[in-house]
Amino acid sequence: MMDFKAMLQLPVLETNEVLEILQEVADHERKQEKPNMPKVSFSNTDGTISGYFINYDADKRVVLIGNWYDNEADLQYVSFHSISCVMLQNVKDYVHLLSDGKIPFTPDPKDIPTQLQFKKDIKTAVLAIQEILGKEITIKFDAGENPSDTEKFYAKKAILLVQETISTLAENKLAKEAFVEGIDAIAFNFSEKNTVTLNERSFTISFNLQKGWKSVLSKIQLQNEIEKNL
Repeated sequence: MMDFKAMLQLPVLETNEVLEILQEVADHERKQEKPNMPKVSFSNTDGTISGYFINYDADKRVVLIGNWYDNEADLQYVSFHSISCVMLQNVKDYVHLLSDGKIPFTPDPKDIPTQLQFKKDIKTAVLAIQEILGKEITIKFDAGENPSDTEKFYAKKAILLVQETISTLAENKLAKEAFVEGIDAIAFNFSEKNTVTLNERSFTISFNLQKGWKSVLSKIQLQNEIEKNL
């Protein structure tokens, strides 16, 4: 949650950074039963246009926003080049993404996995990775003595990131062969630094949560760090 004093600590972000954050929020919300999409206003030389953020294509440099009136869509495709200002509304649920870690993230209780749910998530990831690699592999999460609700929430994201990264890595035949021949286990934890280390056929991946999920390695960065150790 943000109060006035916390708002004064927000950093300046480039417009493209704001759009990337909005895309992240939109990608999450569109999967929900009742999406709570960010509401935005863009100013340009012709005035101001407003709507719910739907999609942003960085390559085409176009933002799609829309409104919904009487079961009809009102869509606007906005050229990034024409945007001089981005105004955000309805930000309370994702202000932590704009804060560079200074405004803490508090997950919704319904999004915090129980120990049983997390065990199921790990088992699902293990089965998916084993199918991709064609070999048995183990995955372990070192949660420490008393993991916080936020750490439990991020642990679920971390296991998905590990699964997606290995899936992408396995698309490269040589990288897949090296992984299959050299790795039997993966362990991950949360630490003050992002690190990937190899020790006796086991990868240990540490994720830095000092700025929330923003300080964690991206999938490409994680893949590069794993490949360096193969």
